[in-house]
Amino acid sequence: MMDNNFFDYSLAMERIKSVTGCKTQQDLAKFLGVSQSCISDAKKRMAIPAEWLLKLLRKQGINPEWIRSGMGAQYLHPSESNSDILPNTHHRPSSSCMMQEFFFSLVRRAMDGRAMDSKKLT
Repeated sequence: MMDNNFFDYSLAMERIKSVTGCKTQQDLAKFLGVSQSCISDAKKRMAIPAEWLLKLLRKQGINPEWIRSGMGAQYLHPSESNSDILPNTHHRPSSSCMMQEFFFSLVRRAMDGRAMDSKKLT
């Protein structure tokens, strides 16, 4: 889960709803492939599961940092070489690694790859 001290849950959920076109919790649950009770639980905890951010990134290229803070690009786009934003590689985190740390590690790798592609173009 995201640390509640660093983001506004309500604004983050509004950003998710706006980019997905979902109007209701039921619509959002269907889009994310979770039960409506999962959406309700997240609202009660005021936390967005990292798994949701990963799904949004994979399905639509939505930037998790933009969802979290409203800053940066709304979408992350793969390089012109038609590579995936998050290629299907099999990196296993250490047993002490938490899911969110692993997720943000993947996002950093994707962003680093984008930066390298931009430097090649200049």
